[in-house]
Amino acid sequence: MKHSVRTTLTVLLLVAMFAAAPIAGAAEGELLVDGTDYGGQSGCIDLGPNAPRKFKNNSDRTVTIYMNVHCVGAASGIITARGSGTYTGSSMLRS
Repeated sequence: MKHSVRTTLTVLLLVAMFAAAPIAGAAEGELLVDGTDYGGQSGCIDLGPNAPRKFKNNSDRTVTIYMNVHCVGAASGIITARGSGTYTGSSMLRS
């Protein structure tokens, strides 16, 4: 009896842990850069030459803007989920 109770509690605990764990997937919501929607993309995104751009992050992810095309070096801006702003950069990393 003790063994079946322990097994049942272990199974219930595992089910609860997996049900509560966040699931990684595609970024949800639109990400507008000067009116262009990059909502379906994640990772490092090339924006072209450095220029001031208007960002509107209607997604559930953070966006980091870089002056370098490869999303490396110092960030020129960080936009949290549901945030917006104008930043200069040539790439962005949506994580």
